[in-house]
Amino acid sequence: PLQQAASKGHVGVAEVLLKAGARLDSKNLVGKTPEDTASGKDVPFNYSAAERNRILKGRKMILELFARKTVVVPPRDKVGLTGGEVQTASCTVRVPPGAVTMETDITCKVINPTDVILPLNVGEMLVSDIIELGPQGMTFHKPVTVQLQYISTSAGGAWEPVMWVTEDKSLWRELKTADKTKDKIGVHVDNFSIFAVISRPKQDQFTVFTEECDCTLTSSTHPDVQITFPEQSVQTETVVKMQVQEVSKEDIEEVKAVDHFIHGVIGASPLVNLETMSDTTVQFNKPVTVQVPHPQHYMNVQHYGPTKLRVMSCEEDTENWNDVTDSANIRVTEQLVEFEVSHFTRYIVIVIEDKYDDPEELGPVLLSLCRWLRHRVVQFILLQREDNPNVLVIECVPTANADERHTSLKKEGYRGPLPSDYVGLFEGQVVQIHLQGNLSFLDGRMERSLTFHSQKKNRLQTQVFATKREGQEGSEGKGQVMFLGVPRVEIRGKKRREALKLKASVEQLQQPSCNDQQDPKPLCDLPIEVPYQVAETPPKPSGAEAGVSSHGTGRLPMTGVSVYFDFVKEKVSTHWQDLASHLGFDSSDISNIEDRNRDGKSRCRDLLWEWQKREGGAATIGVLIKALSNARLKSVVDGLKDRYPETAIWQMDTPPQQATNR
Repeated sequence: PLQQAASKGHVGVAEVLLKAGARLDSKNLVGKTPEDTASGKDVPFNYSAAERNRILKGRKMILELFARKTVVVPPRDKVGLTGGEVQTASCTVRVPPGAVTMETDITCKVINPTDVILPLNVGEMLVSDIIELGPQGMTFHKPVTVQLQYISTSAGGAWEPVMWVTEDKSLWRELKTADKTKDKIGVHVDNFSIFAVISRPKQDQFTVFTEECDCTLTSSTHPDVQITFPEQSVQTETVVKMQVQEVSKEDIEEVKAVDHFIHGVIGASPLVNLETMSDTTVQFNKPVTVQVPHPQHYMNVQHYGPTKLRVMSCEEDTENWNDVTDSANIRVTEQLVEFEVSHFTRYIVIVIEDKYDDPEELGPVLLSLCRWLRHRVVQFILLQREDNPNVLVIECVPTANADERHTSLKKEGYRGPLPSDYVGLFEGQVVQIHLQGNLSFLDGRMERSLTFHSQKKNRLQTQVFATKREGQEGSEGKGQVMFLGVPRVEIRGKKRREALKLKASVEQLQQPSCNDQQDPKPLCDLPIEVPYQVAETPPKPSGAEAGVSSHGTGRLPMTGVSVYFDFVKEKVSTHWQDLASHLGFDSSDISNIEDRNRDGKSRCRDLLWEWQKREGGAATIGVLIKALSNARLKSVVDGLKDRYPETAIWQMDTPPQQATNR
């Protein structure tokens, strides 16, 4: 249905479908997404010229709807004593009979990844929408099933999906999986919060019993990786987790090409992460043997000079790799390496050229390698609509797909420079986007941001305008779009989690704390030019309303469009979020307005004043009426015309299919 609405330019239908959870990444029989369809300019020849213009105009407005998908009011449905099911394209919620004692609204909202912090480790990836379910703060009388759709990244069973949950958008915990298919995963919960599906290297779990003789645990994904517990090595029954991360020959060669620290590395075993399910570090009564494939056999590499084989470990909550070879009692064959450990953490075996004299020299080598394993090579694409160069699209795509995606966007009616230089990003890394020159975004700010996730569509669609140069009225906007990578923030381990609880907001968490705070790192830049546009002049209000004052309210005097604010806030009230999305406010703006006001009317009033402050002279009654119409608030538009006849001139072009009563 969303494809058909996009094809025929039915804006109202598209908006209803989006609010019902229709997915933008769905594809039709020829592989086109709804966004691809709305970007097209082909209209069947049997349509009249007027109908053709309506369709093309509708498609442009639908593209704007798609760009604002993250701030659309979340779908909601009611469940009562008999329970029920709420389903969107991203998630399904099943409420059993007796879980609630009264009729309850269940809401499902897709959150922008930039609004949360995901502490992704090596090999972990976001593979679903981030879903906020409501109502929050309510405890169900029976467990409720939450099922999320995810993108499968499994390669021969080496990866697995798990569901994470957070209450504060930064501190996450894993939930026990209740059911799982190739593209859906379900959990049971007693209350709602924010959920996401993470793909990670498969984790094996075993129980070691005190009375057992030698007990050998084998990785399900790398059979050459084994852990052997001798008899009476543990005092109590112990649950062990083992996770094996692939390290390829190509990984080694690629990082050697860009980092001098790792030039002497010949090969490496898989990275083995071992944990015991305990609040404290478990020390074994007897050494436990870890077996891994020999790095040169594992990577099939030959070296004809002197070499060293080293065992390296890294403790939890740190990036400090230490050479533990001398205490590991190594046993080496052509194909395998065995070493002994007294507790569990992360381990890797490497073969290096015999030129490192100081064991501390190897720490930076492993640090570089592990950071590279989190690294993805990408390019940025920056293009503008040919028919409206103020509309800007920015995408962050893997290098292998950049040229193809750039060509595809140009065929859809975009123009602009070639993709950026190659840059490296971590999974979940935040990228700041800055404007340089006489340019600004729609809200007057000079900065935007997006968060990179390799399995998601990293896209930002916004509007950019030329600002006045001193002494150069009406000059076009010229400058650069700068991309900067925000340093990765580690949020793992008990001590780190406790420290982060003191943080006041996600924005504070985006920067490392204390004295080691780092600035964003410049990645690349791309050129941009936009024409200068004169802002729309608002009509002068008539009648006694023009003289109304806001003395004592802390606001500016009510002149121009602000004359109509009191009427609008009374009529819009609880539908203020619909209006906000059509006035260009994003999810974080809407959340801020909601938090600082007590009810719908005060939130709507705050929204209108904030909009006027942002837009200045461009905040006109014409723009407001268009936003009300697009938000399907026809009764408010009609009420304005009845009370303020002068507004009728702005209502002549209201598309009838967007005006439905509320």
